[in-house]
Amino acid sequence: MLKKIFPIVLAILFIASAVQVQAQGLNEKFSLGSFKSKKLNEDLLQRSVPVLKTHFAPAATKKNSAVSLLLSFVLPGAGHFYADRMDVGGYFLGAEAALWLGYGGFTYYANSLQSDSRSFASVHSGLDKNGKPDDYFSNVGNYMSVYDYNNEKLSRGEYDLLYDVGSYYWNWDSQSNQGEFESQRRKSERTYNNRVIFVTGLIVNRIVSGISALVLTNRGNSKITSGLRINTSFTGTPDNHIDGIQLNFSKSF
Repeated sequence: MLKKIFPIVLAILFIASAVQVQAQGLNEKFSLGSFKSKKLNEDLLQRSVPVLKTHFAPAATKKNSAVSLLLSFVLPGAGHFYADRMDVGGYFLGAEAALWLGYGGFTYYANSLQSDSRSFASVHSGLDKNGKPDDYFSNVGNYMSVYDYNNEKLSRGEYDLLYDVGSYYWNWDSQSNQGEFESQRRKSERTYNNRVIFVTGLIVNRIVSGISALVLTNRGNSKITSGLRINTSFTGTPDNHIDGIQLNFSKSF
C-alpha cells in the first residue's frame, strides 16, 4: 500500500514545484511589463498629448497726435519719445542742445566784450560804469566828453537829454582810445544781435520736430487695428511634429 502512495506523493510535489517556478516567472514578466507600460504612458503624455498654450499679448494703444505735437513744441524730441520714435527724435534733441550751447556761447562772449570795453572806458575817460544805461555808453563812444555832448543837445534844444556832469562825467584822454572803445562796444552789440540766429533755429527746430512727431504718430496709429485678435499656431518637437496648439490674444483700442 505504501509503495503505491509514495510515487503519487512524489508526482504531486514535482507538479507543485513546477507550478511555483512558472508563477514566479509570470510575476517577473508582469512586473517588467507593467514598468514598461508605465514608462510608455509617461512618454505618450509628454510627447503625444496635445498641449494648449495661451499667450495674452499686451494690447497696443494708439498715441494722441496732439500730445506729441505739443510735447515737441516744449522740447524737440519729446513728442518722438512719446510716440516711441526716438530713432528720429534724437536728432531734434541733439539740435536743441547744440543751439542752446551756441546761444549761451555767444551770450558769454558778448558779455565779456561789453565788460572789457566799459572797463577800458573807465580807465581812459574817467567815467563811472556802474548803473549806467546802454545809451550812455553809446554817447561815450561818439563824443569826446560829456561837455561836448551837452553843448550839442543845448544847441538843438533837447534839454531833456542833458546829462548831469557829476553823475555822468567822461572825458577821453585821446581819440585813439575813444575809437578803440567804440570798436569793442559795437563788436559786443553785433555779438548780442547775432544770437537771433540761434533763436530762429530754436523756433524752426520746434516746428519741424512737431510736424515730424505728428506724422510719425499718425503713421504708427494707422498700423494698429482695433478689436480683439486671436492668433493660433501649432507647437511641435523633433520627435513629434505637432504636439500642441498655441493661441495668441491681443486687444487694441
